[in-house]
Amino acid sequence: MKYLPLVWAALARSQLRTLLTFLSIVVAFLLFGVLHGVVGGLDALIGSMSDTRLRVLNRIGFTHWMPISLRNEIARIPGVTAVVANGYFGGYYQDPKNQLGAYAVDVAELFKIYPELVLPADERAAMLRTRTGALIGEDLARKYGWKVGDHITVDTPIWAHPDGSHSWMFDIVGIFRFNQGEVPTNNLWMNYDYFSEGGGMKDQASVFIVGIADPAAATRISRQIDTLFRSSASPTLTQTEKAWMQANIRSAGNIRFIVNAITGAVLFTLLALTANTMMQSLRVRVGELAVLKTFGYSNARISVLVLLEATLLCLVAALCGLALAALAFPPVVQRFGLAPIPIPATVIGAGFAIAASLAIVSAGPPLWHASRLDVATALAAR
Repeated sequence: MKYLPLVWAALARSQLRTLLTFLSIVVAFLLFGVLHGVVGGLDALIGSMSDTRLRVLNRIGFTHWMPISLRNEIARIPGVTAVVANGYFGGYYQDPKNQLGAYAVDVAELFKIYPELVLPADERAAMLRTRTGALIGEDLARKYGWKVGDHITVDTPIWAHPDGSHSWMFDIVGIFRFNQGEVPTNNLWMNYDYFSEGGGMKDQASVFIVGIADPAAATRISRQIDTLFRSSASPTLTQTEKAWMQANIRSAGNIRFIVNAITGAVLFTLLALTANTMMQSLRVRVGELAVLKTFGYSNARISVLVLLEATLLCLVAALCGLALAALAFPPVVQRFGLAPIPIPATVIGAGFAIAASLAIVSAGPPLWHASRLDVATALAAR
């Protein structure tokens, strides 16, 4: 603490230069926190996927639906505990900009294979007996202010209602969440029969979600399902939930590589900027450092002053940047369809480690020059 006044005086000597460098570090670590937080959030989402569920899609593509009769054949495979028929509905609420992740599902089977689903028993029963019932994810309910008992209208350009319109009426009978915080709850689930018989794709499913008893049997059961329908009009592609999620993320590109490339370029530029700032700060204070040496300050103590200056600048700026990233992170990850989770603690820890490394490396050239400072030459140049 006894060196703090000297360090503070050095930083305040050129306030504009220090301020610009400080803001540059803040922005760099804001970017680092948000981008690496998204990667961490995606990893957490993949990690939360179940090992006891498989997804069966048409091998040709997601838009090619499969006959509902495949469900019974899949259910007969040893090790399968339940099969959920899932039909993509889509739709929007009030405005086409308000897109919904709405799906028609076999609710009774769904409850069997999602033990992590948090939904009161009375709301489960209400969904089973209400043809126009809808289960709303907690995040979606919060977004639109929906509550149990509300009647809502969902419009869709894809599916025509029996009355000739494209507006479908739903009664909200339950609001669900999962006991893993990383899983998003921004979906709407409707009864499959209401969708299929009411104007949707009759007796067809876009996806089958298959529950299995033993995660170790996932590969065997996946292979059996795909072999069973290999020569049919609807050949299938079966994946575990984790593999399916990883494939979806990879389809958007190598996000981890892109994030590392961006932050790597930013931090390299930041390193050059910070080192230049420290060198300029040293040049204008050569005489002052020579005076300190005449008062008995050793090279080691001078080096400590320079290192503390770089460390204070980098760590405080990084703290501000990471704090802003923590505030900005929840709404950003919602754009990726994730739950508004807090920024991972590992990202904060990595940020501070990088900031400390940045301070040490950027202080390297000034430390070398300070250690070689000749007192007589420096005082003569004043």
